[in-house]
Amino acid sequence: MDEQLVNRALLIFFGACVLGPLSGALLGWKKGFESGIALGCLVIGLTGLAMAGWVALQRQASIAGTEVVQGRLVEFVEETHKDAKGQRTTTIAPIVEYTAPDGQQRRVKGLGGSQRHAEVGEAVELRYRPADPSQAVVADFQNLWGAVLGLGIFGLFPTLFGLFFVGALRDARRGRLSREEATPAQQHRRTRLTVIANVVFLGGFVITFVGDDVARSLGAGFMTIGAGALLHFVAQSLPPAAAFQPRFILVIVGLGFGVFGASAWVLAG
Repeated sequence: MDEQLVNRALLIFFGACVLGPLSGALLGWKKGFESGIALGCLVIGLTGLAMAGWVALQRQASIAGTEVVQGRLVEFVEETHKDAKGQRTTTIAPIVEYTAPDGQQRRVKGLGGSQRHAEVGEAVELRYRPADPSQAVVADFQNLWGAVLGLGIFGLFPTLFGLFFVGALRDARRGRLSREEATPAQQHRRTRLTVIANVVFLGGFVITFVGDDVARSLGAGFMTIGAGALLHFVAQSLPPAAAFQPRFILVIVGLGFGVFGASAWVLAG
């Protein structure tokens, strides 16, 4: 369902992956290395985020016009893919059998790796278009929203790196200003929030090793670690704020752990 839409979005994103470095190299040649890196990263990142938003809106509209039917997992099949270097990877894709209101029995294949916790014979929810019951999709997060998640992740991090270099250029234009000394009250607030951030940060490592479901534990632990890093960013942003670049690295680390933790948590469901 909507495979052409996803392929079009990926094609546009891959085009940005070519255009970004080219435009960045041109600007870097004229304005300097940091300017070029900032432009290249932002072209790639913002395109990825725009494509994620576009696919999400179209997918939501598409889902709104579908009906739910209960199918049955009948088997798993191996799928082998070969990358540009010739390396092969194998995934296991579920085959789900369902009967639409027209009475015809059909089968649909889910994405490789989806429904990995299900067993043959279990019920699996599907969505199909009433006008064409053969157009069905397994109604789990990976099959419905996996493309949005992937484009979002590939868009988020180049955008963050681009903003990092934009901030560096801004600080360079303003020049180095003398650091304002923190008052005792300001230092107390920063210290207290830093202690809380450290507790959250370390708690994330503990959570990672707790629980029977490894994927869920990793997801919860990574999200907690990310929250700790973002709390450190808030602590370092209290007046008088620390320099921009070290603070923004905490944002990149925090969002990185948060996104990958949330992805592991959702895909483990």
